[in-house]
Amino acid sequence: MSLKKKSNSPARSISIDLLNKIFKSNAPFEHIISKSIQFINMDTKDRKFCRLLITVVLRKLGQIDYVLARFLKKGIPQKENTFNNIMRIGVAELLFIESAKYAAINDAVEITKLKVSKNLSKLANAVLRNIDRDKKNILLQLTNEMNYPKWLVKNWEASWGKNKTKDILKWLQTQPYLDLTVSGNPIEMEAVIDGKFIWGKTVRKKSLVNPTSIPYFHSQIKKYRWWVQDVSASIPGELLINSDKMNIIDLCSAPGGKTAQLASSGKKVISVDINKKRVENLKENMNRLNLQTNIVISDGTLWKPNCDIDAVLLDAPCSATGTIRRHPDILKNRTRENLNYYLEIQSKLIKQSLSWLNKNGILIYSVCSLQKEEGENQIYSILKNFKDLKTLPILPKEVSKFEHAITKEGWLRIFPNCLDSDGGNDGFFICRLQKK
Repeated sequence: MSLKKKSNSPARSISIDLLNKIFKSNAPFEHIISKSIQFINMDTKDRKFCRLLITVVLRKLGQIDYVLARFLKKGIPQKENTFNNIMRIGVAELLFIESAKYAAINDAVEITKLKVSKNLSKLANAVLRNIDRDKKNILLQLTNEMNYPKWLVKNWEASWGKNKTKDILKWLQTQPYLDLTVSGNPIEMEAVIDGKFIWGKTVRKKSLVNPTSIPYFHSQIKKYRWWVQDVSASIPGELLINSDKMNIIDLCSAPGGKTAQLASSGKKVISVDINKKRVENLKENMNRLNLQTNIVISDGTLWKPNCDIDAVLLDAPCSATGTIRRHPDILKNRTRENLNYYLEIQSKLIKQSLSWLNKNGILIYSVCSLQKEEGENQIYSILKNFKDLKTLPILPKEVSKFEHAITKEGWLRIFPNCLDSDGGNDGFFICRLQKK
């Protein structure tokens, strides 16, 4: 790439401000970005570049900080958050992004002068030039494991073994695609939205774009409607769509992908969620898609329906480690303590869901997690304590392309490389239980 590429300093400068906020907060980076007037006011190209800088820094943070620690003689300054993030972006561009190195280094120096000090700008220039000169040697020394908390790697190795864990570490470092679930025929929609049919009703976009720019974002014609939803996340809904169950509770339903699936297929849906802000997103999505659902804002561990329920779809709150490539801030926001918190909520929600079901009623339990504790172990515990419950095995014909993810129990353990030939997917655990 030419070194004469135009400087992108507005995007770089704003990305540094946003990283400062992200590292001070446990809020999802998407939430922080969506509240930034600076980010919103940038043009499309700069917003895309800014988002790329932030996601690469978060995804490769362990490797980036390892490199900086080697090249900064006094180590990474503990109190210089702005300087650290300027340097992180510089390293991300030099090692992992196809940016013009002149613009990357020059902007890092100028932004350091502006936001920090002239003295540190000289240090930024020297360090980044040394890193650029030694780029090939540096890349050979980096491992994917550097980007993950040690407790998480050990957890995966204990659950899945070292070889599978290496695959997980590798695939969670890749750039995700944008998956859309469509109301109409997915083969016909390939050309309409410039994507590729993956499975079920999923069409995968060839590049990451702002969803509002995709054709038929607002459509009065049902067959052209679509919504954002990873292909793995669409499986729980598909399992119920193809059943004879009509009255369904979508528990923890916001922002509404699974509700949209069920309502679009003609099911009667009660959508329950405790988070008012997320419910607003759910309502917006249902309005955009012209779909009807009964929306309830309530704590699912306490609420009870006033009608017979045939099935519950519980996509439970979880550590979301299966979505790290899509939400790399999870790498800094998740701890062992977080995991214990989620386990308790999941257990309560499962037990409450079971109390709502009619005889022969179905519970679909899913988590976008790679933690065995949140998936398999939760269900082992439930089956041990509820004798009127059995596994209704997921069959290969129901989940073609995912059939190799079916466990000996008849559950689905979906790893991020399950659809490796199509570019991967979110990690998930899914099981189907039936009340006797």
